[in-house]
Amino acid sequence: MVSDLSRRSALFGLGTGLCGLGAVRAIRPDDVTDSQSRTNSALDWPMARYDAAGTGYNPDAAGPKDGARVKWEREPDGFSGGTESPILLGDTLYATGQRLLALDAETGETRFGHEGSYWSSPARAAAEAYDTDTLAVSTRRTVAGLNADGGVRLFDREFGVERWRGPRPKSALSFLTSVPPVAVGGTVYAVIPGTGQVVALDASSGRELWRRSPGDGLQRLAVRNGRVFAVHWPYRATAYDADTGERLWRTDLEEQMVLPPTATGEGVLVPDRTGLTLLDADDGSVRWRADHDGNATEGAAAVADGAAYVQSNASEDSLHALDLETGEERWSAAVGREGTPVVADGVVYARDHNDLVALDADDGTVRWRYDSRLPLSTPAVGDGVLYAVAHGRIVALEEKR
Repeated sequence: MVSDLSRRSALFGLGTGLCGLGAVRAIRPDDVTDSQSRTNSALDWPMARYDAAGTGYNPDAAGPKDGARVKWEREPDGFSGGTESPILLGDTLYATGQRLLALDAETGETRFGHEGSYWSSPARAAAEAYDTDTLAVSTRRTVAGLNADGGVRLFDREFGVERWRGPRPKSALSFLTSVPPVAVGGTVYAVIPGTGQVVALDASSGRELWRRSPGDGLQRLAVRNGRVFAVHWPYRATAYDADTGERLWRTDLEEQMVLPPTATGEGVLVPDRTGLTLLDADDGSVRWRADHDGNATEGAAAVADGAAYVQSNASEDSLHALDLETGEERWSAAVGREGTPVVADGVVYARDHNDLVALDADDGTVRWRYDSRLPLSTPAVGDGVLYAVAHGRIVALEEKR
């Protein structure tokens, strides 16, 4: 007669074996390519600021235009510290904090949660070796690759959730901020927390493809057309070849404090404390600079339909719309908090203290305001819905009827 312990051991071995067989796959020529994803949808918002370039604009997405109401609101058990932008993959919304949470985008119900301390938005990457995508996310000390489907749970234990951990700094210290990774196909581009180092990692294994050391104070990277653009304190912007890590150019800017870049067809936008600079993507030369007389210490520019949108933390009008080709100001509006706007279907969404405000992209007129009680993260945009996180609370806003 088989004992209960032996039966449990056998089931345990069988379950974990099946988990491995179901998660890992052999690569075949007809499989999904690096540039695709098994959860790919036109309405996905697969990383912070939508894409690897950091534009904050999905031309297929739309949010509430003429008014907003709460579609659903959740404060999941054990979810705290969340302030980073969520991401949307198909009908699943992912949010990070003291846990990784996967929610039903339609209802807000929790699909699965994974314990851990995650300090950035995740980025979806196509993992060739698996049947499911990898979510790359920064922790206090490294970058982790997680199973986008959450793995399996056997006997109150989780298996197959964490696939890999990237390189760590030599110091044992933990760091208070982490930079969100970005992903292009099957490659993750990330900043190693607490270092001045940029790495390219394989999304399936976490294997290091290349590493460079631009300098301290690195911000979220921007990747476009085979180039990785990095900025860091003081003054500096640098471009690398996305495949090899070869440095292509390095440019010094006017301000010491430089903020996350946005890569566009016109060049690379680099905000700083008092203005916005457009650099040529090929050689790093300055194409134009626009001063807004602000005092910005965070936030990045969004780009849509030939315009750049940036918040300046100025005493008066602090959301600026600039012509992307010339740098001339199209309009400015009174939005009283620095941050990172996003754009969808002719509407600019920006944080204004505890409000989320929607402005007309053509002239800056305010369409609606929503008082969130606490500052919301930069939102993700889906099919008529905005999703945002605020310190343990997750909210979905839809058109007010």
